[in-house]
Amino acid sequence: MQELTPNVSIQLNALGLYTGIIQTNEGNILIDSPHRNEDYKAWTSRSAKSDALFLVLLDTQYDRTLSAKGCDCIVISQSDYLLPSRPRQQAVKLQEELIGTGDSHEQMGSSSRSFAPEISFDQNLNLYLGGIDLSLEHHPGSNMAGIWAILPKEKVIFVGDSVMVNQPPFLAYADPAAWVEDMKILASKAYKGYQIVSSRNGVVSQDQARAMGKLMSFIQQSFASLSEKKADLDSYLNLIPRILKRIEYSPADSELFFNRLRWGITTYYELNQA
Repeated sequence: MQELTPNVSIQLNALGLYTGIIQTNEGNILIDSPHRNEDYKAWTSRSAKSDALFLVLLDTQYDRTLSAKGCDCIVISQSDYLLPSRPRQQAVKLQEELIGTGDSHEQMGSSSRSFAPEISFDQNLNLYLGGIDLSLEHHPGSNMAGIWAILPKEKVIFVGDSVMVNQPPFLAYADPAAWVEDMKILASKAYKGYQIVSSRNGVVSQDQARAMGKLMSFIQQSFASLSEKKADLDSYLNLIPRILKRIEYSPADSELFFNRLRWGITTYYELNQA
């Protein structure tokens, strides 16, 4: 467990997510969740006087819905979490292939929800607990139900999959134009001095948010151009090598990252084409 402030810590869970715990004297708030019940128990026993009261799901990715199971607390999500997202046959087939090859940990978005969160909101929600002021904001760039969890006093912000360092983005349920704007906000003076927590990389910098913004600007402009031409799916998939060239990563991850982009772009295409 890595302590960011006396009341805020993060930890890498079994599914590869950096999850957060916010301690208060009235109970804990989890930002995403430990995957295993024993991890959840270890968090609560080491961190505060009482168990977790709230669990914030930062988006609809499969690893988040999976890790939420078994946590006995009130679940909070953005309201679009409840919307069914049903890509057509090609994207479903690709998802099944990836799971079959052992890449289910790549967190494909799930089209079915195993439960309905107890609390949901559209744009903003403020949670006050034990002297902690937590602001939840809807940022749909990286995911239709994406949330940023902001602690102004502690200067910590959890941004989910909005910032990805040395790996390609999850595009299936993304809004590339909104993502570009999100990165401008995150790299602005408003978040100077903040510890920015990426779900895939832990604490990241504003410079890395700017780099993410440049990558998403390229993707957004490319998608917009293809959409204007009414291009077919193959034309979108031809972008994959060009996206990967803009990322520094280990050759060992080539197939994994190619598959992530292939499934994500296919799903994005099927959900956004008339």
